[in-house]
Amino acid sequence: QKKEMRQLANATPAEIIRGIHGGKPGAIRALAGFVFRHEGSVPYDELEHDGITEALLKILQRCDESLASVFGSTSDRDMVLLPSLCLSALVKIVIESHNTEVVCSKIADGISPVIKCMVHERRVFFQSTESWFESMTHFIASIYIITQEQRETWLSVIKHDGLLPFLGQAICWSQCRQDIVKGFRRSNRTDPHEAITDAVHSIAFFLSQESKNFGIPVPIAFKLLKSIGAVAMAEGSQLSVIVGMIRSYGYMCQDRDISTDFSRNKLADIIPSLIRGGCVDETVMKELAKLRDISPEFVARCMVPIICSSDSRFAGALRSGLFATTLSICAQLGRQDICVKFFGGLEKGKSGIRADELASRMIDVLYMLRLHHKTHKVLGSMATLDFQGLEDKLEHISRDAQVSVCANCLRTFDRKVLKWCKGTNMLEPFCSRECLRESWDAEVCTDFSAVVEEDDDKRLISLKRNILQAGSKVFRDTVGIVMREYGQAIARGQGLTTTIDLREFPPRVSSGLPSVDLSGCVHVTFIAEDFRGSKDGGGRRVLVLRKRFAI
Repeated sequence: QKKEMRQLANATPAEIIRGIHGGKPGAIRALAGFVFRHEGSVPYDELEHDGITEALLKILQRCDESLASVFGSTSDRDMVLLPSLCLSALVKIVIESHNTEVVCSKIADGISPVIKCMVHERRVFFQSTESWFESMTHFIASIYIITQEQRETWLSVIKHDGLLPFLGQAICWSQCRQDIVKGFRRSNRTDPHEAITDAVHSIAFFLSQESKNFGIPVPIAFKLLKSIGAVAMAEGSQLSVIVGMIRSYGYMCQDRDISTDFSRNKLADIIPSLIRGGCVDETVMKELAKLRDISPEFVARCMVPIICSSDSRFAGALRSGLFATTLSICAQLGRQDICVKFFGGLEKGKSGIRADELASRMIDVLYMLRLHHKTHKVLGSMATLDFQGLEDKLEHISRDAQVSVCANCLRTFDRKVLKWCKGTNMLEPFCSRECLRESWDAEVCTDFSAVVEEDDDKRLISLKRNILQAGSKVFRDTVGIVMREYGQAIARGQGLTTTIDLREFPPRVSSGLPSVDLSGCVHVTFIAEDFRGSKDGGGRRVLVLRKRFAI
């Protein structure tokens, strides 16, 4: 190697780079010497034409090996810092290059071994703790800078196994990895928290925009977002990264330290984006509700992605208190005429929503979800929610969850005396054995062969049961009006058709006489929302049920 060093002492940068490609350890040391001698004036853009990017990546791709096997003797302190030098040089090449897109693409394609090494904290390549911490700083910078380019570069980097969870955990180092935080201090290095947060912010924004613009399928974008926030903060931790982010955001809001403004504002964007991707459960919702007095607008902002979420998440928002907390925040912010802004937008071309409008939308979705199993169950055990101007709707929601009517006589009754007809797959409740017998004698059960299908799961059967109950209440309340309008035809034995749309408030009822129907019955069609499958970017559909009532 000494002979190689002598031969390369007066070599040009291009010759040194060719030596690296030729596998000469002395060439690596010669490059380091050249960089140290010309610090601040290395012509990286010119060296790019000679293949310096590929040369540096070739060195770094051996990061699973010991430093000595890659660089030769490591007795020289400068050699110990070579891994850090290679990473920092890549960053400078990107900054100075006139063809940034091509350079970033090369780095994205060749940096996989380095990502694996840093994510799993394999430190043998770096030899010293000081070198590892300095290299980590440059590694974060390189990830951030190459994810600012075109879509293909983004995807090739963020899909590397373990990178996104690592970045999420790195934001929470101050809460769960004091060994790393102290290591940066001992090495006289600044904790790269801002750079890490900035990188995650860029990735979250990219995934949110791509999923909206259909560049990446929504389920894949959501899966990648979830991989950032759903992972545990550290090995053995019971808390997820997103909980750590929410707590960090709360601490920053309370401290009001101007030095944390950058990270705080970035987290205010990242957290709602991760929630939209599926990083949300009752623990997350409870943490958000705790910030009610610290940052009410942020809490409301985080509720926005939950609006278009699933039955189970809406039930979680009710149980955790986040739903009621957000309504109270909206009442407060609505009076102050403040807009709740959010990351990625609620609708295309819209960047904010008034607080009172948010409350209205929350209640609209709750109204449509009120009949789904988990939401219905929670609503049945809690007090009626309150929001000025929407009391009637909230009262209707509560009534649908807490009041039962007999499927035969349509009277309200105490659930303690509930009777079920097994012939209707437990869809129809009765207030007494007499009503159950009357329904059986009228062969109402035979109508349910078309209501319940063989592959219906418990959630769907529960939804159908609640739709029939809610529809029966509406039919009971409107049957008098219908009978007055069509009484003469009914008296002649004419049948009647009625449609009840439970998606609207108040439910829309329309009736008419079929051309031929001498059954003397009312054939009722119930229409409701089916949100099953809407979780994590899926769609929703309309569910239609039909039932016959004897007149």
